[in-house]
Amino acid sequence: MNTKLPIIFVIVVIAIFLIIAYLALFQKQAVAPTDLTRLSKPTPATQSPQVEDKILKNALNLYAQKKQAGVDFSSGPCLGRADNDWVVDIVHNPRQPIDDKPQNQCADFREGRAHHFIELDPDGNLIAVH
Repeated sequence: MNTKLPIIFVIVVIAIFLIIAYLALFQKQAVAPTDLTRLSKPTPATQSPQVEDKILKNALNLYAQKKQAGVDFSSGPCLGRADNDWVVDIVHNPRQPIDDKPQNQCADFREGRAHHFIELDPDGNLIAVH
């Protein structure tokens, strides 16, 4: 039993050394943000990750419903609302200048009834969240 005690001690010391080496070599240093003005004005889109996740899920469900209904996405239609203040729009991937024209954006967004929009490409891939 006396010979097992030094072996256990050596194993514990090696384990502690390996943990310290791992922490020293592979941990990223925390960096504070330098642009504090951006943090003082949160937008509804950045207030809660859970809210944004919910809205993205709603947008993808809306896309799936429209696709199953046979909607042609090639013309970049507005799919409708994903939530009270959010609309879903289909755009080119990569985006093209035609996507920025007001007549090609959702009417609810253009007319101020919605203040945020999610852009998906015709295949349902996320392009942007505004």
